[in-house]
Amino acid sequence: MNREEAIRKLYEEDRKFREWKDKHDELDKDIAKLERHHPMTHDLKIEIEKLKKEKLYYKDLMEQKIQELMRGSG
Repeated sequence: MNREEAIRKLYEEDRKFREWKDKHDELDKDIAKLERHHPMTHDLKIEIEKLKKEKLYYKDLMEQKIQELMRGSG
């Protein structure tokens, strides 16, 4: 099973993984929207950093599940 297959399988079959991925994707869109804002304020930079950390948290959770599945099917 390759990485893309693992992600697809988890997204379809694992409710928690699907929630994490949807939240990660939503944060990605929010960050992109905020980064286009001009002028960039200090508060906005702090908000973007906060969202990036949250996005990374969800990425780490997803990566753990992906690796578990790929090890189990290897």
